[in-house]
Amino acid sequence: MKAIQISLTLVVMASLFSCKPAEIAIDPTLEAKAMPVKGRQGLQIGQVIRYGEFKTDKVRRGWTGSYDVPFVVRFRGAKEKLSFTQFGTDGQQAVVACISKFKSTEIMTVRDYFSVPIDIDNFFAGTIAFGEDRPNWDFILYNPNGDFLREQASAGYAQNGTKRIDIQAIRGLKGQTGWLKEVTVAGHEFRYQGKVVGAVSTINNGKVWIDENLDAETKTVIAAVATGLLLRRDVEEAAVDGIQ
Repeated sequence: MKAIQISLTLVVMASLFSCKPAEIAIDPTLEAKAMPVKGRQGLQIGQVIRYGEFKTDKVRRGWTGSYDVPFVVRFRGAKEKLSFTQFGTDGQQAVVACISKFKSTEIMTVRDYFSVPIDIDNFFAGTIAFGEDRPNWDFILYNPNGDFLREQASAGYAQNGTKRIDIQAIRGLKGQTGWLKEVTVAGHEFRYQGKVVGAVSTINNGKVWIDENLDAETKTVIAAVATGLLLRRDVEEAAVDGIQ
């Protein structure tokens, strides 16, 4: 992970001294406008993430409240936890709980719960609860930063039992060539019913794209996962800088 973070740091530093900021390569079929992210940088106390019509309440780290959602209860022992309310379009809102750095005793449970490859042990997962007797969405991303040595894929999905949104890594930047493009995970894209419907860039301040033609709940789910990924990178970078 440190090698990946170093490569990403170099990319960001290079963008600061170039004429154009670094940009991820978005699938040309994605019908969405870029929404710059506000609130990602700076103090984490009282942190609120905003982009376009989407925003959160104050982000909670370590879960200050109690949760009776089965997914959360099952993986309560994870080292890193994030929670927030994601506000979407048309009055949509969902309570989001994100978990990473699972205990070693929980790894097999995670693999079984999400049916992911058995050789994967780095996960970012969570649940999205809309309430009102609506089914929760569970999501997982394995190898969220890629794997510099083994070049394992960074992929996952969000699912509520009847609907599924697949998630794939976006590697490299516009105009980038060579080995760095292969190992740099600069964002993720979201696919629904075989079509790219969203994306998130996790470099610099971040950007989010969400297809406006989607229904309000699906847009809010994509926003919730995108927000979690934007927040998670702050946690990972802090860990590399010596917090853990």
